[in-house]
Amino acid sequence: MQSIIDLIALVAGKLEETANSNVVVGEPIVIGGVTLVPLSRLTVGLGGGGGEGEGDAPEMKRHKGGRGKGAGQLAGIGARVRPVAVAIFSETDVEVLPIADKKGFFDKIMEKVPDVIDLVKKAQEKLA
Repeated sequence: MQSIIDLIALVAGKLEETANSNVVVGEPIVIGGVTLVPLSRLTVGLGGGGGEGEGDAPEMKRHKGGRGKGAGQLAGIGARVRPVAVAIFSETDVEVLPIADKKGFFDKIMEKVPDVIDLVKKAQEKLA
């Protein structure tokens, strides 16, 4: 169990190195008397798991009396950065202009996942 905790800590440490404040609040861009600051949304997912087992394994029958033993662990991370606005600073005003959220094909599919899960559950209930 400790090894999976160490693995997740390692992955989380790499995330901390990657997701610094420059990702969310970009480097200022100065044009004449106006400063533009890009603003982004950072979305992160982190997961991990592990397990071990012991039992009969068909491929092990010719070795060690047919008993198998194993363990495994896994950790993964995903991140997405999306621009959401631009802060505009001038000598007399501050304004924040949003950036339209244009959803791509993958985003549209992910929105449908809960509906598909519900349909599968209902179908399983009918079969039971």
